Amino acid sequence: MLPASTTDLPVARPLAALVPLIRQDLDAAKEAAANAGLPYYKAAGEKLLEAKGQLPHGEFKDWVGRNFTVKYAQASLYMKMVDATRALQKSSRDENAGFASLQDFRRKNTGYKQTVHPQPWHKQVKEAVGKVNVEKLKQDALARADEKALQRKLALSLIDIGYKALATKLHPDKGGSREAMMRLNSVRDLLKKAVG
Repeated sequence: MLPASTTDLPVARPLAALVPLIRQDLDAAKEAAANAGLPYYKAAGEKLLEAKGQLPHGEFKDWVGRNFTVKYAQASLYMKMVDATRALQKSSRDENAGFASLQDFRRKNTGYKQTVHPQPWHKQVKEAVGKVNVEKLKQDALARADEKALQRKLALSLIDIGYKALATKLHPDKGGSREAMMRLNSVRDLLKKAVG
């Protein structure tokens, strides 16, 4: 439901203040998703280790490729995390010892650092969006609408003038025929309909 007036709208925070807040929310969501998935990654890693023990040497990688959409490197990561978690639990005698997320394990054990690579077109798009003058676009749209209305009015006037000029020759009372006048009326109606 829309507010009754613009005075009922909440005061919007400046964009510069919103950007970091939105980024925090997105990062928190990503971290929450990673944390929620951790027990499942561990469970998959344990079962992958169990399956690996049953396959002949050198066949595990192909087996993973045939049976799962996850790549072998990812499956290997799950198994390494299980092994590392077990080792931590043995050394600290704490069965809750482990990692907060898969990314946490990667950072601590593989030297993995997630980097964001901005696309070359991002900067150009931001600059172009910043240059858009919304008010000018609205004025241009109104000008196009006005121009279209003027063209329509002119086209209808032209049709009426042409109709009257030809009707003075084609009307049965002026030496024309009934069929010619019917044809003229039909063409006029078609033209007016086309103009809209």
